Parts: sequence; structure tokens; C-alpha cells
Amino acid sequence: MADVDSQGLFWLYQAPNLALAALMYTLLGRFLLSLVFPDDSEKVIWRTFRQVTQPAVEAVRIITPAAVHERILVLLAFVWLLFIRMLVFVGFAAAGWLPAITGVARP
Repeated sequence: MADVDSQGLFWLYQAPNLALAALMYTLLGRFLLSLVFPDDSEKVIWRTFRQVTQPAVEAVRIITPAAVHERILVLLAFVWLLFIRMLVFVGFAAAGWLPAITGVARP
């Protein structure tokens, strides 16, 4: 097995994984905020969540029928990102590039 840290593979896996996770949980936050704020609210937190997540929602809108409400679209974007994270994990695991914990004594 390759030494993950010496080849820079640790960040090759972790950087996209962390970015996708941050976007996923921001989408979840947007969904929860949509239960509180109206769509045209001018609150800073609402506008920030919308601006950060809108590209992902628009990407999902392309492949989703127009009849689907935007609130559901946010959840669909969350699910799509979850699938993408799983594909990244499986791809790296299949290649043997997943970072491993080293230096820990085994019982």
C-alpha cells in the first residue's frame, strides 16, 4: 500500500470531502431556515445560506422537473451531494488511496 501522506493523497481525498460536507450541511441549514424565514426575507443569515447553496440547487434544478418546490430541491441537492461523497470514498478506497491512521498502537 502506498504511503498516503508522502504522496499528498491525504489532501487529495480530504479537501473535496470536506468541501462537499460543508456544502451538504449548509444545504441542510438552508432547509431548516426555510421553515422559519419566507423566501424573500432580507435577513443576513438567510441571504448568506441562499448565496452559498444556490449554485448546487440550480445544478439540481437542471435535472429535476420544474414542478418540484425549491424547499424539496434543497433536500435533493443534499442527497446528490451525499451520493457524490460516497462515490469519492468508494473510488479512493478502490484505488487504495484512503488515508489511514498511522502511529497508533494496536491492542
